[in-house]
Amino acid sequence: MFKYIKLLIISFFALVVLNCNSNCEVNSSGTMAEAAESISRREMQSVVQFFSDDLFEGRAPGTRGGELAEKYVRGMLKFMDIESLGKSYFQPFKLFGFATKDLILECSGTKLNYPEDIVGTYTGGSDNFEIEGDGVFIGFGIKTDLWDWDDYKDYDIDGKFVIARVNDPGMFLEDIFEGKVLTYFGRWKYHIEEAQRRGASGILLIHTDESAGYGWNVIQNSWGGEDLYIESGLKGNMKFRAWIKESSLKTILAKNGFSLEDLYARSLKRNFSPVSLGVKFKVTGEGKHREVMNNNVIGFIKGKTNKSIVLSAHIDHLGMDTSKAGDNIYNGALDNGTAVTSMLLTAKILKRFEKNLYYSIIILAPNAEESGLLGTKYFVENFDRSRIIANINFESTPVWGKAGSIMGVGARFSTMENILKQLTEKDGLKYSYFSMSNQGFYFRSDQFPFAAANIPSIWISAGEDDNSGKNLYKKFWSEKYHTVKDEYDPGWDLGGLKQTIKFALLLIDHMDKNRVEPEWNRKLTFPVYSR
Repeated sequence: MFKYIKLLIISFFALVVLNCNSNCEVNSSGTMAEAAESISRREMQSVVQFFSDDLFEGRAPGTRGGELAEKYVRGMLKFMDIESLGKSYFQPFKLFGFATKDLILECSGTKLNYPEDIVGTYTGGSDNFEIEGDGVFIGFGIKTDLWDWDDYKDYDIDGKFVIARVNDPGMFLEDIFEGKVLTYFGRWKYHIEEAQRRGASGILLIHTDESAGYGWNVIQNSWGGEDLYIESGLKGNMKFRAWIKESSLKTILAKNGFSLEDLYARSLKRNFSPVSLGVKFKVTGEGKHREVMNNNVIGFIKGKTNKSIVLSAHIDHLGMDTSKAGDNIYNGALDNGTAVTSMLLTAKILKRFEKNLYYSIIILAPNAEESGLLGTKYFVENFDRSRIIANINFESTPVWGKAGSIMGVGARFSTMENILKQLTEKDGLKYSYFSMSNQGFYFRSDQFPFAAANIPSIWISAGEDDNSGKNLYKKFWSEKYHTVKDEYDPGWDLGGLKQTIKFALLLIDHMDKNRVEPEWNRKLTFPVYSR
């Protein structure tokens, strides 16, 4: 009972602070930038602290904590007098959940075990499973005309068990693809999608810290629990998706006369063709599956036209790991509580200026981002995309002091970058680029389904350089990202969070007053489909 009383008290406090701050009276006087500057630290704290509280149990989709997150955001939108986009604030969609345990991979008498050597998901639906297939090394598993690259040639991988490198050849050959900057074709998700489309029955993604951009512990945390899909992601023969440690794979290959280093070298040449390993891979384990409904939460601020700018920030995180003793809740304070805070406070100010808006504003709080941007993908697939001129996404917004720069991850693809550069210069700040762009973050958060639907989109954020002179943002990604350490800290300055809100508003205000519809301004390094 105490937990629920605490929940009500914290919820009431957050709502009151957010909506009754004395510096944010409900009128349209002043400018949006001035309104952003008037946001108090307590106002920002109230949302972040509540949204990342233990009571939300890590906000995993289809759980009690996930439902609380949906209802909390809906309550905030209603309390700010922001209408729903349709008849309801909720956009329901079905998720298919799969949890795999006691996983063992066998090849040539060698057994690899979960989670030391392999982490993966079986999506066949049976409780006890055994899946077997001929092993084939497919290099990076990339086919694209953009750089005249084809790892598959005409090789038939139907029913095969494929092994793929992650990242793309540009990581090793700087004169091809985008050099060290990861393209969409280097994302693990793309490797799976392409192999699935070609009929593979299973895939092993080779993990190294360098190529993946994160350690094996992140793989264990992200893939060790329930894996979620929407229906379109389960088509085809593929029933097993997994990561394998490079050192463990080397052991298996050596027993069968193959050198992984030699295979790597061959995969960096345009004439590479898939290599049959002459052995079978067998995977056994236990699987649980379920179907669960969950919701995106969507609000709407009506402008003078139905053409809209979409604000987005995902509400889900990794949930709880009940197998762990001690702290087992992935609170997701930065990922993505701070971003939800940014989105809600941006929406609050836009509501205040509603009568002056030319473009309408859609506030999208998608679910199941951590499972592959599923909620946003569902929204984009089921909405009239011709009504959307741009997406501004908030992701893991910085919580430290004010930065000396603003960055728009992915803005370089569109005319939004030039606008941001003008705005930052006018405000006496620099425009910066994400230091970890080589890890493909543009393709890893909710702006990407919009981009893939041919809608210019960015992830907007204060830069990584705060007034301490240290890159605390990079420290977060290396030490706390997708761990139980991503928790609310009452000592956070939150100056960077306020800057993020301010520049999101400045960008919207510029597009609004100048009737600007962003356009692509360079070759896109990812496939798109028409609006």
